Amino acid sequence: MSKYWSQWHRSQLTRRRFLAAAGTAGAGAAALSLVGCGGDDDGKDDSGGSSGGSTDVPTKLEDLKKLSLEEMRTKFSGSRFKNLDGYKKGPEPGGTLRYWFVSLPDWDPTGANGGLMASYMFAHNQLIQIKVNDSLKNPNFMEFEPGLAKAMPEQPDNLTYIFKLNEGVKFQDVAPVNGREMTAEDIVYCSEAYRKSPAQGPTYEQVDKIQAIDKYTVKFTTTRPAAYFISSLATPFHWIFSKEQKESSDGLAKKPIGTGAFMLDSVQDNGGYKVKKNPSYFRKDPVTGKQLPYLDGIETTYITDPAQTLAAYRSKQFDHYYPDSKEKWLQVMETDPDSVTQVTTPPPSFQPYIAMHLTNDPLKDVRVRQALSLMIDRDSIIKNLHQGMAGYGYGQDWTFFDREWPWESNELGKYNKFDPKEAKTLLDAAGVKDLNLDFFMQAFAGANFEVWSAAAGMMNAQGVKTNIDAPQDVATQVSTFYGGKFKHLAGTGLLGPGMDPDTFSYHALHSKSVKNYYFVNDPKIDDLAVKQRETFDTKDRQGIVKQLMDYDLDQVTRLWLVTPYKINVRRPNFYNLIDTEAAWNPLGWGSLGVDLAYRRTT
Repeated sequence: MSKYWSQWHRSQLTRRRFLAAAGTAGAGAAALSLVGCGGDDDGKDDSGGSSGGSTDVPTKLEDLKKLSLEEMRTKFSGSRFKNLDGYKKGPEPGGTLRYWFVSLPDWDPTGANGGLMASYMFAHNQLIQIKVNDSLKNPNFMEFEPGLAKAMPEQPDNLTYIFKLNEGVKFQDVAPVNGREMTAEDIVYCSEAYRKSPAQGPTYEQVDKIQAIDKYTVKFTTTRPAAYFISSLATPFHWIFSKEQKESSDGLAKKPIGTGAFMLDSVQDNGGYKVKKNPSYFRKDPVTGKQLPYLDGIETTYITDPAQTLAAYRSKQFDHYYPDSKEKWLQVMETDPDSVTQVTTPPPSFQPYIAMHLTNDPLKDVRVRQALSLMIDRDSIIKNLHQGMAGYGYGQDWTFFDREWPWESNELGKYNKFDPKEAKTLLDAAGVKDLNLDFFMQAFAGANFEVWSAAAGMMNAQGVKTNIDAPQDVATQVSTFYGGKFKHLAGTGLLGPGMDPDTFSYHALHSKSVKNYYFVNDPKIDDLAVKQRETFDTKDRQGIVKQLMDYDLDQVTRLWLVTPYKINVRRPNFYNLIDTEAAWNPLGWGSLGVDLAYRRTT
């Protein structure tokens, strides 16, 4: 057990003691233990800058330990990065960015793993994209910008989207495409392929026609109003690839070849990868006007031991690191106090929650689901597992409602609280006794596993027996949940992928949606889910989504837990490695922004 945790939380439960108290210490106890510290190199980088991008943040460890959630998210907000001295001085070309990440066994965005591609967008571009750079006014809100398009689309009516393309954009000079120009025909070809693809298909489900009007103009026509279309199209797995590569003998799987800033140089099986600068890249920095990319290359290393990953950052082998807890962040700041820290609002599309198979007894009965929700003490999970660095969970994007931070408990209905007495009353009314539930988990260790295990322990404490199955085989984890093979409960973490309210409304809940993994079948939900996706007026759509949200919470279609805040650290001489709400850079959807990343040496 880490000395920092025991010193800091002397009066509180440790993770292991908390989980033991919840009745789950026997389930994966080795996985629940905290890792120790890595190396202790405390050398400094040259460019200077304090841990929050401003001089008014504390740097002493004892002061950092005392910071509340509100202080953390204010003092370490990414909106402060534009005030860093190195950012004001501007970019320097050259250098290599190094961080932890694993390569893909398959690079085909149209295949079964297409959803994973959003975290590897170094070699491709798409029509429009998420804006990711240090100059953002507030990175906790998503902004979009043109990519291969010159501007955001013209919309003469609610069924038509016209994109004008940048001219002279070239594919990378790699066989079989060999550096030829990208045109509107490539957009049409890729979009037609994505219509039939599992990850991207939902974006195009209401698209009727995709036409190349001329060499640099593409027109999309929908059959019905699709308020979700633009934000869904910005999700970074709508890569533009070439017909030549897709129809070649190797196809798209072996190597990513696009119009992007970096070209794949080498890759290790079940390991990291290296990329090098694309000399014919078309984009220029919108702030400085300089040619991109700035970096010469990127090197990733895959390390399975979290302690070694932390040690690699502390020994200067990595330039970027994601601590998965406040405790690990404190370990970093003890030896590397000049690290630049960012605290980001949690992404609604990735949070630990519990799915339920609603067609199976006893979960058909809403009273049973409501009772289970009332058995979970979310405040204890936030305090003891996340050291206060988490909010209350629910699967809808709060930023759509013009708010920066996650939902408050009093906004999540009357069953998203801890009330074991009312839980017993509901079970008695349902005539349910000696409840025995199978609980499948999509992970066997890590932060999400700990949250699910705590929730299971809380149910056990109220007399509900949970039979935990947490397989280590990834194929089993995926097929059991997404194939609907779990019997009662399933601990999972992904909602989407996507960032439009439609992701969390229609796709998650409509009875005919292929992403309704919970078997929800409710006419009222279906009606509201369709209505919101066809409503363009933002305020009207907000009202419909909120109505759906309130009804869904009352029906308890899923057991919501907590949504952890995101912490990242980087070397003080690296810039434009900012996280936004749904796009983390470089290890996530924000990878599309690595063309803007740079390192300063002075």
